[in-house]
Amino acid sequence: MKKTLVYLPFITVTLAILLSQGTALSNQEISDSNPSLEPQVIIPKPFTGGIQAKSSESLTVYFTPQDENTSTTVLFLYNTGSDEAVVNLQTYQTTGALFIDTDITVPSLNLVRICADTVSTIAGSWQDALLVNFTTLSSFAKMILPKGVKIDGYVVWNDAATYDPLKLAHTLPLMFTTEKPEESSRFFVIPVKPGS
Repeated sequence: MKKTLVYLPFITVTLAILLSQGTALSNQEISDSNPSLEPQVIIPKPFTGGIQAKSSESLTVYFTPQDENTSTTVLFLYNTGSDEAVVNLQTYQTTGALFIDTDITVPSLNLVRICADTVSTIAGSWQDALLVNFTTLSSFAKMILPKGVKIDGYVVWNDAATYDPLKLAHTLPLMFTTEKPEESSRFFVIPVKPGS
């Protein structure tokens, strides 16, 4: 017992020193409380994606929205160009019939958020989110992205009729493809290449 009591102050002091050095190091690397450092943005590689038209032509992408009583689809349109862009959004029913056909204006060097449920939050950056109610009738969707516009999005499990991005909820990234669904298919299946 005496040996344990002798080592206890040594262990306590050692832990205190290590913790203080670790805290100082982490404050120097990334900190919200140290205004003397340059702003830093770290985006993990899986989240830097998005599909973007690479030439002067537009790019057509396809995806499967979900909008049931327990989920909603959230989309982000980024315009990296110096001109305002208009993105065409169409959704189709399982029969292949057009269900939604609308144009979304994305200001230059700006971001537009789209949600299938009404957004209700105190987060200021979400106050102008657009509502596109896909409903359960939208089997798949097609967007025509002008040059400089990128798209990203996710499905969120949401029990309410409104969506609050500040509340913890499970999400699943949307898969976008540039491959057109087969005309004869009544259901849209995103093609997956082996090894991807």
